[in-house]
Amino acid sequence: MKRTILFAWIAAAMCAGCAEDHANVYTSSDNVYFDFDPETKERDSVIYTFAFTPGVKVDTVYLPVRISGRRINQERHFTMAIVGDRTTAQPGVHFEPLQPSYTIAADSGSTLVPFILYNEDPELENRSVAATMVLTPTEELGVEFPHLITAKVVFSNRLEMPVWWPMWSSELRDYTRAKHALYLISVGNIDLISSYEGNNALIPYNLFLIDKLRRFLRDPFVWVAQNPAYVLEEKGEGIYDFYRSDIPDVRYTLEKYDADGKYYFIDEYDDRVIIN
Repeated sequence: MKRTILFAWIAAAMCAGCAEDHANVYTSSDNVYFDFDPETKERDSVIYTFAFTPGVKVDTVYLPVRISGRRINQERHFTMAIVGDRTTAQPGVHFEPLQPSYTIAADSGSTLVPFILYNEDPELENRSVAATMVLTPTEELGVEFPHLITAKVVFSNRLEMPVWWPMWSSELRDYTRAKHALYLISVGNIDLISSYEGNNALIPYNLFLIDKLRRFLRDPFVWVAQNPAYVLEEKGEGIYDFYRSDIPDVRYTLEKYDADGKYYFIDEYDDRVIIN
């Protein structure tokens, strides 16, 4: 009899625990939050530049949104709003206005929100603009994680000095955006190493890449002859415009220097583009 009572008490306790767990799992509200990589330097930011894709006028970055809670067998919707006092970009000018709502598909716990950027403002070559968004609650999904419901997209059409440039300054000399752009044209969008630590085997390859830039700067006429997608258009005596034939709006000046009779590209400071 005592054993029967003990088993009944244990069973009742277990059932109570099950009921409590059941309540925790199924009655808690479902929420959405931005699921950026926690290892990134800026936990809630996306940094973008059109400068790596000359001629591109529209592009899209994707903001990862995830549900905290249940997956169900029907689609659900959430909304976002622009935070005006933390936004310098103009809707319709710098980015496509936000949609009235966004969808998370049935049986899914996440989605990617497309944020469409425009590259029509010439000022993007001189400054960055930012758009800050915040997730807002709907009847279907809440936003109960205040530290995870904002996202910021910072973008421009200008190059910035990469982290690896200072390490190679003995070869590349001072940074300019024009020199960086010519590096990308002649070498490609390939990062050099930014530290010697553990990377000694890559040093010869990195020096080879820099030499590709050096040979291009030394004789751009030969380079253009070997790369017919690019043009050197004579603008005056000893002065040429250098550009890609399908992107004629992005041009760099090549000018003959009287002191040595050689041709040099001219940077944004009206100086010659030179490396060692």
